[in-house]
Amino acid sequence: MGCERKFELDLSLSVNTNEMHLEAPEGKTKIMVYSDGDWSVAVKEEADWLALDRLSGTGNSDILFSYSQNFGVSRSATLVISKGKEKQEVKIIQAGLNAAFRFSKSKYTITRNPFQINLPIVNDLKSNIKNIKIDYLYDDETSEKWITEASFTDNGFQFKALENNAGRNRTARVYLTVIDGFDKEYTVFADVDQSLQEPVLVPRKPLSLLTRSAKIDTVIVKGNVGALFPDFEHEITYEQGSGWIERVELANDSLLMIAVRANDSGEKRTAQVRLKYDNNGINYINLVHPVEQSADDFEYLTMEDLKALIPTATGEVILHTPLQVLEAFVISDAGNTNMDVNPNKAFNAIDYDEAPKTAYVQNQQGNSGLRLKFATKNANTLKRYSKVALSVDGLVLVKESNPTRYTIKGLTASAIVKSEAGTAASIPTRYKAIAELNDSDMYTYVSLKNTSISVPYGSYVNVNMGYAGIFTPWNPQGTSGPYVDAVPTAIYDDQGGSLKAVVNVATSWSRSTLPTGSGTFSGIIVHHKLLKYGYGEGEIGRYSIRPVTQSDIKLNEAEKAKTLVEWKWMNPSNLSASVPIQKDGDKIRPAVGQGEMSCTVPGAPSSLGAHPIYHTDNSSKAVPSSAAQYNTKWWNTSTNIGEGFVFKFSTSGINAQRLLLNFSQGGGSGNAATLHVPTYWQIAYSLDGINYTVMPNSTYGIRPLAGWGLNHMYTANGLNTFTFKLPSELLNKPNVFVKLQAQKDVCGEDSPNGAETGRITADLGIVTVRLGAVAVKYIP
Repeated sequence: MGCERKFELDLSLSVNTNEMHLEAPEGKTKIMVYSDGDWSVAVKEEADWLALDRLSGTGNSDILFSYSQNFGVSRSATLVISKGKEKQEVKIIQAGLNAAFRFSKSKYTITRNPFQINLPIVNDLKSNIKNIKIDYLYDDETSEKWITEASFTDNGFQFKALENNAGRNRTARVYLTVIDGFDKEYTVFADVDQSLQEPVLVPRKPLSLLTRSAKIDTVIVKGNVGALFPDFEHEITYEQGSGWIERVELANDSLLMIAVRANDSGEKRTAQVRLKYDNNGINYINLVHPVEQSADDFEYLTMEDLKALIPTATGEVILHTPLQVLEAFVISDAGNTNMDVNPNKAFNAIDYDEAPKTAYVQNQQGNSGLRLKFATKNANTLKRYSKVALSVDGLVLVKESNPTRYTIKGLTASAIVKSEAGTAASIPTRYKAIAELNDSDMYTYVSLKNTSISVPYGSYVNVNMGYAGIFTPWNPQGTSGPYVDAVPTAIYDDQGGSLKAVVNVATSWSRSTLPTGSGTFSGIIVHHKLLKYGYGEGEIGRYSIRPVTQSDIKLNEAEKAKTLVEWKWMNPSNLSASVPIQKDGDKIRPAVGQGEMSCTVPGAPSSLGAHPIYHTDNSSKAVPSSAAQYNTKWWNTSTNIGEGFVFKFSTSGINAQRLLLNFSQGGGSGNAATLHVPTYWQIAYSLDGINYTVMPNSTYGIRPLAGWGLNHMYTANGLNTFTFKLPSELLNKPNVFVKLQAQKDVCGEDSPNGAETGRITADLGIVTVRLGAVAVKYIP
């Protein structure tokens, strides 16, 4: 004790340490002061994290101080203890819990508007704000300094952006620098891109479908307003129930989080969450996001959830979705025979179960669809317009390309978890022109506007009905060994777009008379390969349409197109009869208008030939001879150029929006000796009949006529119909020449799968190629 007092007496002012290190958590500690008189203590810097129990003392004593937890980088403060002119300094350094001081992102995109912007920072800013230095680096240092009024909030960096009138996107890099308690410098930065765009915010999924349990649903939102999220307002409108949405929050630049309570009401409940952003009295964002919470324990999947499981162009996956169901709207109908191609199992055998095993569903908006394949036709009980919940766990999802489309295979009756009956009003009406179709329309219900049948004679299945199956009452004279079922019929619209409408012979209205007017043609957008009607593997076009019922076809208005010239040889009042070919020399005259039809082979004989076309007697399978045909060699092996048909006509005085060529074509005589009909054809045009230009994208295909008992999977049972839009440069011309010309020497061979294995050689004989009707039309 005596030694201690002697030590104290020898010192005028001293402390037990001049530097003290503290851990990050909050706490208390002491500093000993040794003095022979009165002293005072103060904190040199502003440090609200440090508190002293006294500001003065006498003699030897201690100072007790407390400190708060440091969530940021290390920090320091200096205590100054004074006795007269004498001073002692004690530097206090507190470690930080998290030195990862940074922006939440390295790059932000903001709108062109003069808005207040908030950039989140990862760290406890309250611990560091007073020590942060701000610097900017603009992409053009000579231009406007558009980041103004910078400050810090508890959670981030805030500034006001000036309006972008620079006529270009512009960028600034924001540097934040903090010096910690050890004098170590931390610098972080973020790039801010100011675009020329107005504010936009779009949810990745159109609605939140939730189960009965309480949960937080996270919706990804895309846009350019993440930096404005702190200034958004939200409101909730309840359609069923009230107060069951606990919290709505926008976070992390791209997330909408909606917290819901458990649904114990026993009924489905719905609400709408509205997100609004206003600035200076102007509304910039007004997003309404529907929320639907069921009273069931399973979770809802969307079609996009499933489609995202296969990111590659093609593929298949086994779905692992326990306690999850797909909610969708049915656009097909159970038991309907026109839902898909009933495939040929042999040249004279068809699997009629495929169509009734097939169903189609789409989302509520009608812009995403799926094809469903049930294991058996009896398992498919999905009724048209119904809203269903489907268990897809363990099933196979298949993705195909060109066009992109998705099928779920292996469904059984137990896959239908729920089904609510609907009406036509349950399905949105989506009108499109043919050219507006895209892959997202696959397996959805679409109404094609201002459409007409390309060759409006006969029925939806203009084939030799003796080769089709027996169906009472519409085809009682068919065969028990059917050759054909799915038949494509070309349709076109007033924009000149064209595709094939596909109807199965097994459909009860398939022999109904084709309408001759214009209007809407509605149905399910599909993709088919029909070997009997298309080249290659059966290409008939990227998109086709399947009407569900005959009432989907409403072509009740006057035809949009006007006929300029038409060649046809059937009797309009009795399609089972023909009319003679009318000629001027070797030129065939049209039935309507003025023009000439000829063959490129001089002297090629013309005659009437088989024209499988509907006529009024449903019980008849007779085929009228009402097609005009030339019998010749259609490939010139000397020049290696195809022969063809030439049509001459005038368009003088015709100023129109579109000029169209509609026709039906086939070939062969139904025997093995006449299979060498050219498969590939094209269209060329000329103004002088000598110099021809091949029309782009005009390749089409025909197959030879089928023969009874011949084992050919590819031969056709009727003519193929087409529409092509002719170039506008052919309008208002005194003479126009259009040629249907063989494009390649590829042909069929006498084998089951010999669709294109043959080649036309000089030693092969002549063969017929025929036209059922040819019309040049225009859209006024």
